Amino acid sequence: MFIFLVLILFIAISIFLFFQRKYTKATLFMLLMGFSYLVVVSCIIIYMSKDAYYYYSLEAYFGIRKDLQNRLMFLPITRESLIRLLNLFSMTFLYAGLCSGIYFAFNMQFKRRFILLALLGVPCLLQMIMYDPDFYTYLYYNLYPDYISSQAFASAYETLHRITLTVNTLYIAAGTVLLVYALVNAPKVRQIRSNILMILISYISVQITYYYMNYWAPDVLIKVSKAAHFTRYLPINLVGNPSIYVLLPYISGLCLLVSLYSIYKYTRIQNSIKNQESVISENIDSALFTSRVFSHYIKNELLGIMAQTEFLEHMCERSPEVVEEIRVIEQRCRKVYDRLDAVHQKTLKSKIELKPVMLNGLLDNLMKDMHSEYKQLQIEYTPSGRQAVIMADPYYFPQAIENIVSNAVEALESIPEKSRRIEIETTVRNKWVELVVTDNGPGIAEEELKHIFQPFYSSKPTATNWGMGLSICHTIITAHGGKINVESTLGEGSAFHIVMPLLSIANT
Repeated sequence: MFIFLVLILFIAISIFLFFQRKYTKATLFMLLMGFSYLVVVSCIIIYMSKDAYYYYSLEAYFGIRKDLQNRLMFLPITRESLIRLLNLFSMTFLYAGLCSGIYFAFNMQFKRRFILLALLGVPCLLQMIMYDPDFYTYLYYNLYPDYISSQAFASAYETLHRITLTVNTLYIAAGTVLLVYALVNAPKVRQIRSNILMILISYISVQITYYYMNYWAPDVLIKVSKAAHFTRYLPINLVGNPSIYVLLPYISGLCLLVSLYSIYKYTRIQNSIKNQESVISENIDSALFTSRVFSHYIKNELLGIMAQTEFLEHMCERSPEVVEEIRVIEQRCRKVYDRLDAVHQKTLKSKIELKPVMLNGLLDNLMKDMHSEYKQLQIEYTPSGRQAVIMADPYYFPQAIENIVSNAVEALESIPEKSRRIEIETTVRNKWVELVVTDNGPGIAEEELKHIFQPFYSSKPTATNWGMGLSICHTIITAHGGKINVESTLGEGSAFHIVMPLLSIANT
């Protein structure tokens, strides 16, 4: 009875998640795998209840009382239909498990993904046909005795069963390996790794219990006599100690609880991220008006400085070198003014405009702009060999990267000039693009790391740093659907990991 309650509960939770849109294609396949697993267990119990062979031993296997066994025995469903359901959902379980692993591990183009999933579905479809009771009976009636003997026919199906058993075992192994691969190659962001780890634990627990109980499926489970026009149904050959099967419904429930816990863990992580982002967003919203006023004030001051430089140019006409330096100051003021004006106009809209952009091209342009500003600094840029396309705002996203690089430059002020080094690297990992900015500065204390993205928080004097740069970066990255994380060791340096959803890979 417990397993049927678990099945109802699982369906209810799956429907809830579906309507709440808390799913991806990978998790949908995981839910389909869990549903198929519970249907398979239910079919086995009902089939055995209808089999006289297990009439006196079913309680020893599943702990089912006689009254429940009798009710299951008279359910209006034939054993032939149960065999079909058992085979159908056994193959659905294997197919969904492998597909979920593929979706977690790789990000492929639609056409390639469709072809791969179709090819993987062919062995499953063939097995459902070959092990269908009607197809088996049709073959036997048409081949025996003119083309094949009864013994040879049975031997051929035994060989087929060994082949399909190997293929199905490979499906389970491949799905597990793909999820391990997804975990190993996941970006170094705690939230993502924790989610994949919980999914992997859930996946393995379900696969182990399934394989122990149902490794032999699919199978025909019938014997046919052409002379007597009679079909005999075979008992399910359960291996292992019957006491293990008494625990099977509870093991199934435990597997489901592990699955639910992984969903709960993921939801809690997502909520904690949202809560953290909401705190940061509230602080930024409260600072938005101040930043606009500050921007307006600085723009006015810059206009005043530029007016003074024009006056100084007239006073120093006889000193060309001084005039040249004054013009440099004027150009820098003009550049700062234009940037402030652009930022001000953007904050008035308060809207990020996402469009498909090639990350390498975006960063190449940013490197060129920063090269003139940081000529004496060694910045090593290593782009990914694959042309990753992401959804990004061409203005805001480079600004976030530039803020992080500027933060790294400031951190290197205490390092000897010849030893200063900043490394920027992009890597495509599964469905994500990871951008890492590393410096060999003094590092950040552990107690400061949890506050580093909060507005107006800075370990530097407020006279020289307002503590807005990294909080703005955090807001920009999360608004893009990405994540930002920092790892730092005192005396060794810091590494900022930016993870963005991968849209596609452009053809080069």
